[in-house]
Amino acid sequence: AVLGTLILVAAVANLPLAVANVALPDIGKHFDASQTQLNMVAVGYSLGLAATVLWLGALGDRYGRKQMLLFGVVLSLPACLLAAWAPSIHVLVGARILGGVAAGMAYPTTLAIITALWKGPERTKSIALWSAVGGSASALGPLGAGALLEVFDWGSVFLLSLPLAVVALFMAIRL
Repeated sequence: AVLGTLILVAAVANLPLAVANVALPDIGKHFDASQTQLNMVAVGYSLGLAATVLWLGALGDRYGRKQMLLFGVVLSLPACLLAAWAPSIHVLVGARILGGVAAGMAYPTTLAIITALWKGPERTKSIALWSAVGGSASALGPLGAGALLEVFDWGSVFLLSLPLAVVALFMAIRL
């Protein structure tokens, strides 16, 4: 159950990586956005994640991994809501960066907890499963976003990880 929770948290961090890419044409029309602004929407999440993953992981190691993981999942909730209902392209870019920062809190912590809880072959199996599901989640993001765009507007793609984040938060608190 603990491993499943950690994998779910990692999936919540990975899923939003490329969801915006599918919606960029609709976002551009809605905000009359420039190509540079659309590029920032596309890479904002990765930017927030890459800029913070190392030092937030170290802070989690020093001050408490569970707290860092919980804070990252909690912060992902308003980030995805803000992105979904952004009133301007600037707010959308900021929300994407904020979501990446949230992922920078939660994602490295999941791996740190796995390496602390399991040893030997069990650790290898746990990391392999964590990697496989995490990679799948980031690959499924654009597919899920495309399905949402068939029915809903561009903001819906940013809500794709919301139900998973709520379940992950509940499980992380409980386990």
